[in-house]
Amino acid sequence: QESMAAQLPPHLLRNLGQKEYDKRKDAALEIERSIKELRSAGQPDRVRDIVHYVVHELAASPQPNVRKGALHALAGVAIGLREDLPRFLPQLLPPVLSSFCDPDCRVRYYACESLYNIAKVARSHCVLHFNEIFEALFKLSADTDLGVQNGFQLLDRLMKDIVAESEEFDIRSFMPLLRRRIFVTNSYTRQFLIGWIAILDSVPDIDMLEHLPAFFDGLFTMLSDLNKEIRQQAYAVLYDFLQEIKQAPQVHLEPIVVILVQHCGSRDRFSRLTALTWLHSFISLGKAQLLPFSPTVLEAILRSISHPEDEIRDAAASTDVALRALLQTSNEGDFDVRAILATLVHHLRADHVRTRDTALQWISMLLKQCPGALLRHTDELWTALLDTLADESEQVVFLDIEVIARLAAQPGYFATALSKLMSRFAQDRTLLEARAPLILRQLSSVLEPRAVYVELASLIKESDDLPFCTLMVQTLNGILHTSPALGDLRDLLRSTMHCKEGAMLFLDLYEAWCHSPVAVLSLCLLAQAFEHASELIAVFSTLDMSVEFLLQLDRLVQLIESPVFAHMRLQLLEPEKHPYLVKALYGLLMLLPQSGAFHTLQHRLSAVPQLGLLRLNLGLQGSKDKGPGDKRPDPKLVKLLDFAMLHRTFEKVQVRYREYHRMVQEHERLNMYAMTSLEGSAADSGPARTARGDRAITAS
Repeated sequence: QESMAAQLPPHLLRNLGQKEYDKRKDAALEIERSIKELRSAGQPDRVRDIVHYVVHELAASPQPNVRKGALHALAGVAIGLREDLPRFLPQLLPPVLSSFCDPDCRVRYYACESLYNIAKVARSHCVLHFNEIFEALFKLSADTDLGVQNGFQLLDRLMKDIVAESEEFDIRSFMPLLRRRIFVTNSYTRQFLIGWIAILDSVPDIDMLEHLPAFFDGLFTMLSDLNKEIRQQAYAVLYDFLQEIKQAPQVHLEPIVVILVQHCGSRDRFSRLTALTWLHSFISLGKAQLLPFSPTVLEAILRSISHPEDEIRDAAASTDVALRALLQTSNEGDFDVRAILATLVHHLRADHVRTRDTALQWISMLLKQCPGALLRHTDELWTALLDTLADESEQVVFLDIEVIARLAAQPGYFATALSKLMSRFAQDRTLLEARAPLILRQLSSVLEPRAVYVELASLIKESDDLPFCTLMVQTLNGILHTSPALGDLRDLLRSTMHCKEGAMLFLDLYEAWCHSPVAVLSLCLLAQAFEHASELIAVFSTLDMSVEFLLQLDRLVQLIESPVFAHMRLQLLEPEKHPYLVKALYGLLMLLPQSGAFHTLQHRLSAVPQLGLLRLNLGLQGSKDKGPGDKRPDPKLVKLLDFAMLHRTFEKVQVRYREYHRMVQEHERLNMYAMTSLEGSAADSGPARTARGDRAITAS
């Protein structure tokens, strides 16, 4: 060490450790001249000794001023070496870079100045040591000292210029370092990283798109920085990358899509909006590349489709439209239908109406686009669709019914769909009472009404749950008589006595309708089977005339006054031609208590022409001329209908109800007896315990 120190005069060593900047600077200039002289004299060993002494002795000194002088000296050595500097860079750079972490801020500043001078001489040769320099700059970028920051900015700009003009920069070796550092949270360091990414992207010979996945996640995270300037800079760089992607002939989008989907769930508004915008662009650009990621992209869309921010909602909606259009123009084998369906089923239980609505639209689209693939995974779908029938939003329920109807329209799925619907109604009586009219009315308007009613009637006939059957028949009967969409079905039933098709429909419904006596009566009135209707009313007197039964009669009277039965009311003008209609209505009147319905029907019957009633009483048929709507029943159809057999069917169903009510009453009686026995046992045990207690007291 003494021999190495002898290479530098004592006064020079003393001046390098002085407090005054000018003395240290003069000493550094003297070292620079010495290095030039030794270099010219061809004495590289003496140069190496001086460098070794400065690096290992002066730069490692515990005295801050000596360390400052060492940094000046290293800069002087670099300037003195000139063309020979590259050979000494491995020795010169480490002490300078380590000084960036020195506790003394002035040492850190002079380290910036020293490296600036070294780099200015070495230029492109610094690129070989770029990772070490970048790591040091990365740490220095967060320095809070203003002077250090000024020196850092000058050095950073110089290094960017050197890299931009260098042809030897190795982007591949730099990317792992950038990947490790990109998730830093310090705003100044983020600004430093953004600047480097931007400058590297501007170099024509460097393809940053190839390496975009390495730092894309961290760069995108900077969009949520609290500093507005950082957010703007990150967005500007990302925007440039997006434009480059749009212009590039081919880009590997898959890893970027995965990152974008993650950021679509960000709580930061700006990050989420930007991610959705990128996804929308990628769907337009990527086409087939994006299809394997359809489930995850759809997940991102559905998470944002109901966002409280209008901009985010709109961006999600436009992305949804683009993705849907992409799938509609693709083959079903190009995307994972099961994964998409799992995503949709999950979001059918979302809190927001718009999310559930969008999910149902997707399912409907998939049923149209690739029914075969979707129908292979209906097990998980059915439960979600049936649960959604209880949704608080009628709009969602309507869409849900459309999806169920589209499922039912698939070959072989009609009976399955209605069977599952019936099972859900049987399990959930609240749904049956609250939503069944809406659901069944909408279902009948979407599907072929006759097929729906015939299939439901068949399922009701097979059911052993009598209370459920009663509610279902009453609901279906109400819809049958009031829904505008079922007008053709009502017209077909009115032709029961004259048309085989109408008669077959009547027979298909009759046994199921027997679960509600008032419903089957209204069915007969609608079908013009007045004689059978009068026979049924005669049987009503043997039934349990409960309050509910009377309320149903009341509603039937209101129904008779509705437009549905206008044709039947006109038939009362000719009672001699329709004697059983008159008999049926008078029988109905006799069953009613003195209520509003009674007076309504009484007023209606009082309007029947007296002459017609007189002719009826005299047994006259009146004029043989038929009106335009008058037709006599077809004898063949009367035989086909076999009203005697239908009467027995009605009574058979009512026997089942009487047996059911008897069993219910017996069960209630047994329960009451059991409760009474328990209460009696409790009452008897009280005095017994008291008596035993009294005996114990007496004995004592």
